[in-house]
Amino acid sequence: MSSFKIASLLFRTLSKPVANALKQQAKSHDIFRSLCINVAQLAHRTEMNWKMKVLGYKKEKIRPLNDARAVDAGANFLGEAFIFSVAVSLILAEQVRSRSQAKRQRNAVDERLDTLEKQVSQYREELDRLEEERAILRTEVDSLSSEYTTTSTILMQIIGHGMEKHGRVPPKIDQQTIDRFLDGERVDIDNL
Repeated sequence: MSSFKIASLLFRTLSKPVANALKQQAKSHDIFRSLCINVAQLAHRTEMNWKMKVLGYKKEKIRPLNDARAVDAGANFLGEAFIFSVAVSLILAEQVRSRSQAKRQRNAVDERLDTLEKQVSQYREELDRLEEERAILRTEVDSLSSEYTTTSTILMQIIGHGMEKHGRVPPKIDQQTIDRFLDGERVDIDNL
C-alpha cells in the first residue's frame, strides 16, 4: 500500500515538469502550436458564453485571442489537463486497487466462514454419533444393572437353600458382602 502511494506521489511530481515541457513544445512546434491555439480559442469562447449567461449580459460577438495569448493559454490548458488526467488516473487506480483488496479480504473471510461452517457441521455429526453411542451404552449399563440385581437375588436364594439344607439358618447377607463375593473375594459365611 505504501509503495503505491509513493509511486502515486512520484507520478504527480513528474507530471508537473512534463506539463511544463508540453508548454515549451507548444511554442516551438507548428502542429502543436496550432492545436494549442484551437484549444485556447474554444476554451475562451466557452468561458465567455458562460459568463454572459451567468451574469445576464446580452449575447455579443466574442473577439478571438491573439496568437501569442492563445498559445500561452492553450499550452497552460493542455499542461493543466495533463496534470489533471494524471491525478484522475491515479485516483482511479487507487480505487481499483482498494476494491480488489477489499474483494480479496471478503473472499478470505468467506472462505474462512465456509471452513468454520464445515467444521461446525462435522462437530455436530460427531456429537450426534457420540450421543447415539452414549444412549446405547446407557441401555447396556441398565441391562447389566438389572442382570446384576437378578444374579444377586439368585445367589442369595442359592446360599439360603444351601444353608437350610445343612440345617443352618441363613444369615442376613448385606449388599456389601454380595459385592465382595462377586469381586472374587472369599467370603466365609460361617462368620456372618
